[in-house]
Amino acid sequence: MQTRRPLCTVGLALLVASIGGLVGGSSPALAVVSIASTGTTTIAYGGIVRGDPEPVLLVGFVQFQMTVVNDPDFGTPPIVQLSIDFSHVAGVGTKTKTKYVTSGEQCLVRPLVAKDVVDVTFAIAPAGGAAGVASARPALASFTLNYNVKAKTFASGTVGSSVDVNLP
Repeated sequence: MQTRRPLCTVGLALLVASIGGLVGGSSPALAVVSIASTGTTTIAYGGIVRGDPEPVLLVGFVQFQMTVVNDPDFGTPPIVQLSIDFSHVAGVGTKTKTKYVTSGEQCLVRPLVAKDVVDVTFAIAPAGGAAGVASARPALASFTLNYNVKAKTFASGTVGSSVDVNLP
């Protein structure tokens, strides 16, 4: 009878250790973040993409979704998660009047500062299927985003002067 108790104790200890490993040991520790503010704004955009096969006039609106995030665990400075959507920008070739469409969304992580100049390269392509994708070209948008750092909120935004792209 005395040999059964140590075996039973060992078996119970192994069972508890196995369950503990399954419950607590299989997932990594998750970071805790604090969202200070969120917001959406739209900024008018316009510019000319120069180069072959023709210059393209771009006009439309760029939508920004912003989330200001604090890190309460490590005390690092707040960051801004930006989602920049170019889907409301379209273009027209100045010679052939070909319609151009823009690429969709880009996501960036930036420090929260009072004035942030954000340069974003995106693609434009002739509208209409796979042939258009093969003819994609880069375009540049430069935005100045102003934040109220103390309140951790977006204040204003403008399109910068660097909207032209001159590529061979």
